[in-house]
Amino acid sequence: MCAWCRLSKGPAEDCIPCPRFRKCELKENLVLDSEIFCGMCKNRDDAGLRVFCETNRKLQKDSDEPFDCYRYDPDIQPPKESQAHVVTVFPTHRGKVCLVRRSGKVGTYQRRWSGISGYLEGDPGEHYMQELREETSLKPGEYVLLRRSETVVVQDEEHGRIWCVHPFLCEVHDPSRVTLDWENTELRWIDPEEIKELDTVPGLWEVYEHVSRLPLERELSAFLQELRDDRYSGARQLAAQALAFLGRVVRSSNAAGTVTLLDDLFYACHEISLARPSMGIISTSLDLVIRDARAFSPLDIAEARPQIAFLAAKHLKEMESALDKAIEHLDAIVPERATVLVHSYSSSLIHALPLLKKKRCSLIVTESRPGFEGRTTAHVAAETGINVRLITDACAGHELLSADVVLMGTDSIEPDGSVINKAGSSLIAMAAHASGVKVYFIGEIRKLSFRQGGAALEEYDPSEVWENPPHGVGVGNLYFDRTGPEFISGIILERGVVEPGRIREIAESLFSLDAHGDRKTC
Repeated sequence: MCAWCRLSKGPAEDCIPCPRFRKCELKENLVLDSEIFCGMCKNRDDAGLRVFCETNRKLQKDSDEPFDCYRYDPDIQPPKESQAHVVTVFPTHRGKVCLVRRSGKVGTYQRRWSGISGYLEGDPGEHYMQELREETSLKPGEYVLLRRSETVVVQDEEHGRIWCVHPFLCEVHDPSRVTLDWENTELRWIDPEEIKELDTVPGLWEVYEHVSRLPLERELSAFLQELRDDRYSGARQLAAQALAFLGRVVRSSNAAGTVTLLDDLFYACHEISLARPSMGIISTSLDLVIRDARAFSPLDIAEARPQIAFLAAKHLKEMESALDKAIEHLDAIVPERATVLVHSYSSSLIHALPLLKKKRCSLIVTESRPGFEGRTTAHVAAETGINVRLITDACAGHELLSADVVLMGTDSIEPDGSVINKAGSSLIAMAAHASGVKVYFIGEIRKLSFRQGGAALEEYDPSEVWENPPHGVGVGNLYFDRTGPEFISGIILERGVVEPGRIREIAESLFSLDAHGDRKTC
C-alpha cells in the first residue's frame, strides 16, 4: 500500500508512471522532484500541512537530499498569519510528564497548562537548556535529553498565529530539584494521556505526541497487525519485512541519543518477535541485529543512526543469499528423475524447483488445508515445466509408496533438531519414516528458534476450517506442527545437509545456550 498517493493499494498499472515507484521499487536511476508528486498527493487539500510542505520543500531544495514527499502542493500560497518559533521541553520522570501552569504575567495563554516553553533564540539544541535552567532551575547534569522531533506547526486560528514548535523530551533524575520561576505558578507530574483533559496552550498534545515514543508505537502496531494477518507470505518473506521495518524505525526515530535509539530498536524487536511465534527466522534475525547492535561503543546519534540501519540491511542481504546456498546442497541428495513429495508452500520449495526441473524430477504436492497453499506450489511448479500431481493431505501416506524423497520447508528449527512447519508435516514425516523414504527439511541457520519451552504453534480462526459448525462441535485450526528429530533424515542449511543432532552445535555458534537449549540472557 502506498503511504502517500490516492491509490489504496499497489503495485498496480497506475503505479508505473510514478517516479517514486520507479526509483524505489524498480531501482531506476531517477532524480526525485517535488513538482512531479503534488498532483497525486492525497494530502494536498489538508490546510494543516501547508506550512510544513512549504518549509520542507525549501529545506530539501537547498540540501543534497532527494525530495521524497508527496505532501507539498505548489499551488498553495504561504499563509498570511504571523509566525513565531518557540522551544517546548517536556520534563519526564518514570513515565510521568511535567506540565506547568502559565502565570498571569506572561504575554500569551495566561493560566493555561504547557511544557517549558520560550521564544526561540539561536540553535534549538542549545536554547532548550536555557529554558530549563530559567524556568525550572535544572542544570544539564540533572537531566538527560531523550528525544527531539522535527518542527511541529501549530495553528491558532483564534488569534491568527502560527507557532513553529521545536519539541524536546528530557528525563529528570530528581523531580524534587524542579523550582519554578515567575513565568509559571504550578506544576504537575501526570500521565501523558491526562494532557488531553487539561486547558492547555494550543496543540500541546500534538506536540507531545511528536516528541514521545507514540509515533513508533503506532507505526509498530500497524506493522504487527499486517504481520499477524498475513497468511500468504512465508517465514522468510515476513522476516525480510521485519528487517526492512527496523531500518525504517532507525531512520525515523526521534531519539536524541544512541541509548534511546537502541531502546527503540530493542522494543520493536521484542514486539515483532512475539507476533508470529511459530516462525523462528523472524525472532532470530532480529536477535542477530540486537547482538551486533550491543557491540557498539557509545556513538553520536548522527553516527549511530546510519550504522544501525546498515546492520538491518546487512542481515537482510545475508538472509537473501542463505537460501540459494542451501539449495545447492540438494543436488547430492535428490536422485535423477526422482519422484518428490512436497507439502504446503514455502519460498524454500519454490527456490528448489529449478534444480528439480534440471534433474527431471516429478512432484507430488499436497493441497495443505485449510489454506490450500499447496495449490500455489503446484501451479508454480507446473509453470516451471515440472510434471505435477496434486493430492489431498490425507492421501500422502498412500502416495509415499511411489515417492523417492520428501522435501519440506521450515518455519522454525529447534535446538534439539525438531522442525516446526505447516500442520501435516509431522504426519507425512512419520509415514515416510515408516516406509523407508528419506525426509529432508530445507531451511537456513536463521530459522533456528531459541524460545524458552519451544516455539508456540499458531492457531487461527476456526471458520477457515468450518464456517458454521453445528452446535456442540468445536473446531481447531492449528497452522503448524512439530516434527521430531527421529523422523528427519537431514536439515538442509547453507552450511550443508545437517543431521538433527548437530543443530545444537550450530545454535551455540550464534548464541550462548543454557543446558535446556534456551538462549541465555545477554
